[in-house]
This record gives sequence, structure tokens and C-alpha cells, in this order.
Amino acid sequence: MKLNQSKKFILTPKPPFHFDGTFHKPSHFPNNLKLDDWESGKYWQSLRIGKRILGLKIVDVGTTAKPKLSVSIFYKGVLSPAELEGIKKEISWRFELDRDFGEFNALAKKDKRFYPVFKKWMGMRNLSQYTLYELLIIAVVLQNATVRRSQQMLDALIGKYGTKVEFDRRALYAIWLPEDLKVISEQELRDLRIGYRAKFIKRLSEDFANKKVDEVQLRTLDKENAKKELIKLYGIGPESARILLFEALHHYDIFDHIAPWQQKIYSMLFYGKKLVPTNTIRKDILKQYGKYSMLAVHYIWENVFWLRKTQKIDWLENEIRL
Repeated sequence: MKLNQSKKFILTPKPPFHFDGTFHKPSHFPNNLKLDDWESGKYWQSLRIGKRILGLKIVDVGTTAKPKLSVSIFYKGVLSPAELEGIKKEISWRFELDRDFGEFNALAKKDKRFYPVFKKWMGMRNLSQYTLYELLIIAVVLQNATVRRSQQMLDALIGKYGTKVEFDRRALYAIWLPEDLKVISEQELRDLRIGYRAKFIKRLSEDFANKKVDEVQLRTLDKENAKKELIKLYGIGPESARILLFEALHHYDIFDHIAPWQQKIYSMLFYGKKLVPTNTIRKDILKQYGKYSMLAVHYIWENVFWLRKTQKIDWLENEIRL
């Protein structure tokens, strides 16, 4: 799909705003058939708004203290003024452009040990660039698999059912709509060598196609009610719902579980030790960061993966095995 028409506009995030820290997450799963792309000061993404596929380009034209984003939307056909306004609101929500982080920034200044990290990335947001359905598809292929195996599975799915999108001299991919897989058999999915995940993807696609959960409404709910709605989806239990509350819905007060693989990394990040009890980690983080615990951990977590881009961190390599 070639998107040869475009509209440009300016968005001004609430300051401070860290462009690269927001639009590039080195810890994220690196797939070969790219859904988005980044270089310093520039970001591209295939973007689904409803059933429509768009191309998104965002360029940093401001500063951390006085942020300004030049946004280009690429499309086919006609894009009405009402649609454009809806797109602006969606972008602002997904990337938290209008959220005030003053309270968190004040809290970060009190952390003598990690303030250099918070200061370096001040204004970084936890982006939710994908729809809830798209995020769940990525989460399913990450289950119980090495990163390389997950790459193979997602590439197979995107290659079969996704859409290649060309705009601004970039070629990216868009994940299919849930309705597209509603008519696909579980066996056809298994033929792509994704194993038991075929059942999850098939059932989740049916749930979303049948409007079992309203993503827009979820954004308006408090943490507990949003969690209850998420658990209605096939295969989503309390822990998966907790992750989605952070990754998809921007809730930061959900640091109430630590997986074994996270425990090892948190132990080194926060204590410089191989293994610290999860209860100790949890209590210490909650005491220091309260309702912003997940955001604080996100800053420190992403910082070490940014460091990994330019230096070898042996203990981290042993844990992530990319």
C-alpha cells in the first residue's frame, strides 16, 4: 500500500519532553519486518485508526524545555478535518503528549542515587504506539520463547496477514485487523509454526472482532475496573492484565508483581547483586516512588538498554540472551 498524500501539523507536548527517550525503546522486541522506525530526532510508524492504515512521521523541532513536534500523516483517498482531529487526539494519547509529569519530576529529584538517570531522560514518556490488539499479538509471540524465535513467529504472521506500507521513502508493516483472522482456521495459523499460540491469536482475534472489549472506553476507567475488563479477554489473567495496564493504558501504580527474569535484572540495577528477594525489591520501589513506581522503573530500565547500545554489559547479556 503506497500512501502518497500527506498532511502536516504541529503538536506541542507538555514540557519537559525527551524525544528520543519517548520514541525509541532499546529494550523493546526487535522484529525484522518493522512496524516502526527511528533515528535520532525522527520517528516513523504504520498507524491504524479504526480500519484505516496511515503512515506517521514525527520530527523533533523543539527542545526538551520547549518541545515542538512536526507531525506528518500519510494516507490514501480523502482525509476529512474531523478525521484529522481524531488522529491528533490519538497521537497525543498514545505518546502522552498532554500529560503533566511535574509531580513525578519533583519526586525524581529526591533520589540521590538515580537522579542523574532521571535528569538525563527527563520528559521521557512510556509510549503505547500500538492498539491493544496489536500489543497482545506481540505479547503472545514473546511467550516462552527466545527473542530470535519470537522474531521468526512475528515475521511469519506479518508476512502472511500484515500489510506493507510505503510512505516518506520508508517501507513498514501494519498488523492485520482482528476481523481478518476471524475467518482463518487455527490450523492455518499453526502451519506458520507458532505452536499453541495459534489458539490464543485465534481466540483473541474473535474477542476483538466481536467487540468484547472497547479500548477507547478502557482508557477512561480506573485501574481496577480496567483490569476487570481486560480479564474478559481470552488468555488474559491478572498478571497479563497488570502488564497491559502499564504498556497500553498508562497506569503507573501497578508495581505489584516481579517475574523471575525481571528479578535478576532489578537485583543488579537497584542493588548490584545477583539475586535480591522480590518482596524486598517491591517494598523498596513502592516506598520510594509510590504511584509512579512503574514509570521510575521504566526510566532506569530503559537507561541500561541505551547504555547497551554503545557498551557491553556482561551481566545484562547473560540475562536477555538476544
